[in-house]
Amino acid sequence: MKVTASESLTRRFPSPGVGMTLPRRHLCPIFLFLVVVFIISIFYVWSRTELVRLEYEISRMERKMRNLKQDERCMQLEVASLRSPQRIEEVARNDLGMVRAKTEQIIIVK
Repeated sequence: MKVTASESLTRRFPSPGVGMTLPRRHLCPIFLFLVVVFIISIFYVWSRTELVRLEYEISRMERKMRNLKQDERCMQLEVASLRSPQRIEEVARNDLGMVRAKTEQIIIVK
């Protein structure tokens, strides 16, 4: 039996795709590895997206807190101005028509 040069080369260096199929037992670990890499990649992208979303939410909450603190300061100033004796007297005279009591109208209760 005589072997030609082309047959000799084919035996030593098989063509791609010819006789190079992997057995099923070798495909399972490769497939499993690819699935694990895919799941890890999805988890990584999800965690980064969630991190960015939470940072935006924290920023929004901090801005809301600053606005509420500013509102609180304004309301405290308003309360202080509404409690001032001069303002109370002015409202009593102008809006309610009240006058100062004369000394003979004052009765001391013991």
